[in-house]
Amino acid sequence: MQRSLLRSLAASLCALGLSAVAPAALAQTPPRNASAPLAARAQLPVRAPLGRLAAAARQGSSDEVVLPVTEVRARRTAGVERREERARAVRVCLKAPVEIRRLRSRYAHTWVGSLTDCNGRPTLRAMAALALLSQPMRSFAMNLPAAMGELRRVAPAAGLHLVDDVAPPRARTRRGAPPAQPTATVPRDPHTRDPMIEVARGARALHPRMLQLLQAIVEHFPGRPIEVVSGYRPGEGASRHSHARALDLRLVGVRHEALRDFARTLPGAGVGFYPNSVFIHLDVRDTDEGSAFWTDYSGPGETPRYGHWPPTDQDVRHEVGWMVDNSTQQLVTAAQREATPEAAAVAPAAPEAAPESAE
Repeated sequence: MQRSLLRSLAASLCALGLSAVAPAALAQTPPRNASAPLAARAQLPVRAPLGRLAAAARQGSSDEVVLPVTEVRARRTAGVERREERARAVRVCLKAPVEIRRLRSRYAHTWVGSLTDCNGRPTLRAMAALALLSQPMRSFAMNLPAAMGELRRVAPAAGLHLVDDVAPPRARTRRGAPPAQPTATVPRDPHTRDPMIEVARGARALHPRMLQLLQAIVEHFPGRPIEVVSGYRPGEGASRHSHARALDLRLVGVRHEALRDFARTLPGAGVGFYPNSVFIHLDVRDTDEGSAFWTDYSGPGETPRYGHWPPTDQDVRHEVGWMVDNSTQQLVTAAQREATPEAAAVAPAAPEAAPESAE
């Protein structure tokens, strides 16, 4: 009875096209553990490992793919990092490079770079370089990376919005948020309330709007290097140089009269003209101060003699009075010499009459 049942079951399986696996065949299957011989493992079929997504695709489009939480977080973090890399790879739109030199320096310090970006925001590199080139010291080390690092450290606390196109990528925390930066303490100027940022010993950063004024100048005179005479000069009282808001400069190949005429069109700027020198004075003024223009008629090393530009009638009278006061002694000396007998003896004779022409 049992044999007949087994035979009928085998016949039904053959009709369905299925083959029963005999237990003896299963017993002959080589083991898959590491203790199996190499020859036995070499006979096993080798299949390429499939990824989770590929295996899920082979199962069918209706199956739901479930990934581990760690893999989801890793892919999300990788996507954020790729977007940051693409953002850093995009070049910041900067203005044309400008050459800035230090005049009358023991070493020929020169910097070439962009003063602002295309939107008019000053660059961090230009601000650090201008601070080094305009410092009062005659001989100094042009350590631009160190100056940039100090300016980058204190710029957020000082409220400066500078373009930093060479900043290293920001380190991220586990959840993707930027780490908290230590708050830097930046002193303020008691008169102007500007942040007093010293990027190096004796080198104080100038007002950021000075870079915008310089950008307007170099755009009007393209291709002309800027030569810096002086910038920040501490201990000069009410001078704007002592508050890091003024710069004495000249443009190579440009007459300082032409530079003066254009600089006086800049809004919120003070322009000082020195007819007996080779540079002009440029300073930054607040919106409630307006613009200011003056002329210093003194020469190098002389006491300043200021006046407005263009000079008013009172300025002209003062200038004429100064000229008369300084030449009075010379006029008195010349009159005394003419009154002496020796001067009369050597007086030139009257010119002879021209001979009559022969007809």
